[in-house]
Amino acid sequence: MRTLDFLNELADRVKYPQMDTIENATLTPEQRKLIRAANRVIRTMGGIYPWPLLREEGAIVTVAYKTSDTTSGSEQYVTATQGSDTITIANGDFTNIYENWAIQISGDDYVYRIKRVVSATTLQLNKVWVSDSITAADDERTFTAAMDRYALPLDFDRAMDDLQSFFGPYGIKPVSPEEFRAHRRRDRDMVVGDPEYFTIFGLTPTQTAQMIHFHPFPKESRMLTFDYQRVHPTLNSDNDLILFEERFIEALLETIIWLVDRDYEEDEKVAQTLADALRHYNQQAANPTVTGPRWWLRPDGSMRSDTYAALRRSGYQIDYGDYFDRHETYGW
Repeated sequence: MRTLDFLNELADRVKYPQMDTIENATLTPEQRKLIRAANRVIRTMGGIYPWPLLREEGAIVTVAYKTSDTTSGSEQYVTATQGSDTITIANGDFTNIYENWAIQISGDDYVYRIKRVVSATTLQLNKVWVSDSITAADDERTFTAAMDRYALPLDFDRAMDDLQSFFGPYGIKPVSPEEFRAHRRRDRDMVVGDPEYFTIFGLTPTQTAQMIHFHPFPKESRMLTFDYQRVHPTLNSDNDLILFEERFIEALLETIIWLVDRDYEEDEKVAQTLADALRHYNQQAANPTVTGPRWWLRPDGSMRSDTYAALRRSGYQIDYGDYFDRHETYGW
């Protein structure tokens, strides 16, 4: 369903002015309120139910690690100065694609991150060099660099199923960020190989996407595919689509109206409110027929004989018909 049609249906029901478009600044406060509420509902609803139209397939392509070239005449040995956050690599061939890679120098206990590629031979690290200074001519230290952090899709909300099956076909197991760090700390040196563990933690440097981490550091270029639940896109233009099945559109309309009527669209508890509303709707949808007690009429039931006996003891001879033969049972 188109956004403009959806919002005008809402406007009709709450008696707000119709909208010719939502793509300009001439909207009334009531119309802007309606759009805010609609966006709040569809984005929150998308996070509390596995909506089929929001399912997507994603892919991550790992990149191969990089080591020093030690070929005679092309040696890529490292120079580092204690207290400085830059290192120099002779005959280096670094470009901007290596920014945020992890790097470790042979014979050193610490793993650094490449904060910035200053030039093909000069790298700025994420922290100062803490060990003793080294020179290329005397120490002949080599480097190992690898990328273990990758951006998830911008619209990633959560794994389709449980995380055990996220990279299950590749044998890569999910762990918490704490357990992930524990695996890293068990190894003194940067371990490069086929990833065995992953965790989802933090955001990319641009703060636009969630980030996934692998351990060991990927050794080879490899494509890893996965299924995930998208975040519903924000309704910004007239022709944006509502990505819910037609049978749920009415439930969305009524839920948005319920929030707007009570000025709840900005409430912090709206996610729980929507979860309760959706749960109630699902229960109603799963029970489309009356499920109350059914009455059975039994002319020879025990209720009739017991009532007659009681009445006779009291001196009465009254027959109330089948009223006393009704028995409540739940189910058909």
